[in-house]
Amino acid sequence: MAKISFSALQHVAHSVGLSVVAVADVEALSADRQRLQVWQEAGYAGDMVFMQREPDLLSSPQRLLPGVRSVVMVGAFYDRGERLPLPHGHGRVARYAWGRDYHKVLRARLASLCSLVERHLGGPVEYRVFADSVPLLERALAQRAGLGFIGKNTMLIMPRAGSFLFLGEVLWNLEVDDLPAEQPDSRAHCGSCSRCLEGCPTSAFAAERVLDARRCISYLTIEKRGYLSVEERKWLGEWVFGCDVCQDVCPFNVISITQRAKPDCAEFLKTAGAGQSLDLVEVLGIRSDQDFVKRFAGTPIMRTKREGLVRNAAIVASNRKVEHALAALLIAARTDNSPVVRAHALWGHVTLSAQIGNQAVYSAKELIAHLTNDADPLVRSEAASLADSL
Repeated sequence: MAKISFSALQHVAHSVGLSVVAVADVEALSADRQRLQVWQEAGYAGDMVFMQREPDLLSSPQRLLPGVRSVVMVGAFYDRGERLPLPHGHGRVARYAWGRDYHKVLRARLASLCSLVERHLGGPVEYRVFADSVPLLERALAQRAGLGFIGKNTMLIMPRAGSFLFLGEVLWNLEVDDLPAEQPDSRAHCGSCSRCLEGCPTSAFAAERVLDARRCISYLTIEKRGYLSVEERKWLGEWVFGCDVCQDVCPFNVISITQRAKPDCAEFLKTAGAGQSLDLVEVLGIRSDQDFVKRFAGTPIMRTKREGLVRNAAIVASNRKVEHALAALLIAARTDNSPVVRAHALWGHVTLSAQIGNQAVYSAKELIAHLTNDADPLVRSEAASLADSL
């Protein structure tokens, strides 16, 4: 059976920019499987079909690669630099999405790691590399490997470094020997701290380490497609893509945030991608998928698709009372080819106009009257619901 020493593996990983490395065994994650099944049955996955797959598949490395002998877990920290004050007219972006798409960055580096290991061993290795892209409970595997522990906010937390890191893994037919002894940090825990549970603006945690995704701002802005209820729209607050609240308040992240720690990979710098915030008027003006791709290709923002991002921008413009967005909301409500965008832009325009008052209200009433005759029933229903709001 081919083997590699942990020290050699660690050296190779560091050479390709992966600073955090650990190894887990390949036994099924039985306890985590049971928790996943209970979570699924409670409906907490919302519309995320990929999280409703067979629990045995998500918890069994051996089903993803027959003959797998070990799982190499890697971590790469993202940008913990200074979060600047949110400019007026902008929506906030979660830290993980400031730079380039971590799926592509990590997979490329993991592939390089495997190639270098093959060169080191002088022969081929059977492997598969993943970065949050397959049905696998990678946080549970990372905890098993000793990288850290699962916090009450469901994030993997490294006691001396925090939780702002991406995870990736290699499943391969290699044994890794000379593993280090268990580190004391791997036995750390949250203790009596509940800042994440109390700080969540939507009360998305059903219990410690149990997230109801349907109430999570990250889920609503990224994963949920189509129509958002009025309550969900209010929940978004200033977040146009993702949310960091439960990590920002975590004491384990204080040091890295205070020190404004840089990411492990240059691709994750805020200057490499979409950055800390998005101009809402600019986003509201994106009329085609081609323009959306041109603006955000290669970044995590692509996940929400044009329709979702413009929908979010319409909501946040109203939540933040961005008066200069009225014209962009009006155009989107009248001309966008997506009924979802038209409906939410209508809501954004009307609710923002109600806050401003005066002439804006007259314009909003005209828009409601116009869209009462929209070709799509979703937009007509939205217009009807707003008819008596002014």
